[in-house]
Amino acid sequence: MAYFYLSALLPFLILMTACAPPTADNASSERLTEADERSALAEASGLYQPGVATELLDCRPSPDMTVHCGYQNPEDLVALPGGKVLIVSEMGEFLTDAPGRLSLLNLVSGKREILKITWSSSESKRGDVACPAPDIEAFSPHGIDLVTLDDGPLQLLVVNHGGRESIEFFEPKQSEGVWSLDWQGCALPPDDPFINDVAGLHDGGFLITHMWDKTTAFDEVARKLLAGESTGWVYEWQPDEGFTKVPGSDDLMPNGIAVSHDNTKLFVNIYFGGKTIKIDRATAMREGEFSVQQPDNITVDAEGNLWVASHKNDPIGQSCALVTAGPCLLPYEIIKADPSTMTSEVVHAQDGAPMGFATVALKVGDRLYLGSAHGDRVVSSAAR
Repeated sequence: MAYFYLSALLPFLILMTACAPPTADNASSERLTEADERSALAEASGLYQPGVATELLDCRPSPDMTVHCGYQNPEDLVALPGGKVLIVSEMGEFLTDAPGRLSLLNLVSGKREILKITWSSSESKRGDVACPAPDIEAFSPHGIDLVTLDDGPLQLLVVNHGGRESIEFFEPKQSEGVWSLDWQGCALPPDDPFINDVAGLHDGGFLITHMWDKTTAFDEVARKLLAGESTGWVYEWQPDEGFTKVPGSDDLMPNGIAVSHDNTKLFVNIYFGGKTIKIDRATAMREGEFSVQQPDNITVDAEGNLWVASHKNDPIGQSCALVTAGPCLLPYEIIKADPSTMTSEVVHAQDGAPMGFATVALKVGDRLYLGSAHGDRVVSSAAR
């Protein structure tokens, strides 16, 4: 497995087996415990742990990067039509299922804006009609994706960890230049998986990455990892069929996911496998891959190119737990790849100010916008 030594993960997983596998009643407390165990292991590693960079709290830019502050863990980004506004997924702290929110980044002003959500609608719903409305106060967004449906409207899909693992459906609407969201329904995947990211399809379906099953004892997860066995896969959801497992998608903790513009090719980041893979949706055959260290989210630009955020830190021995304000300055790289040949190049590398621990790279026009799973900012720079 490129760039990652599974033996480094084993102590973490052994620590976690001391807790009973989570149930629907105790999942949130178990995930909080996992976060605490994760922090303790990082502290015991002897490796550098980033702290509060007090000199960056005033949101100063760097010579080649603009800083957009005021966010809580802006883990994922999508661009609304017109290319002047981004939707930002402000994630709760990873492994805690803490509440988060959706917000906007106005690309003209460079400022954070509130995104109003209407949680009830008299219009027809999308998703599974049997799926109950979410706990609004617990809403905890993670991966997001925006798609224009074949029947016309926009659809925003959101991974939600708030009290359950679900995909929430929203319809973005614009009135007098102001964007808002209408909740349209939801879907609950089987067997209580830990979902990471979602990719919408033009026909109204979607694909999600299942990192691992939260009810599986972690000693079994450790055994599978050490044996090189898969721990997760990709699900596809369609209105008539519900959830089905995508053949050929089993691997070592799938993370980010995206589809080609024509919806024929599927791209999946395999975080602990150190690679990005391409799957043909018609044949379920893997058609290529490229190596990348700890790939997080993946996006597809207007020209069809792939953009991957790659973490360059030790995934177990280093954490952002000590960063209580400002950015977490763990190193990262941004990878650009050709989806036809699956050849890739590093187009940006960062180890220091003004932001670290990038989880997403989104190209909008001639600029690249980066978000992070820990910190208070989105940054932008000229795209290559």
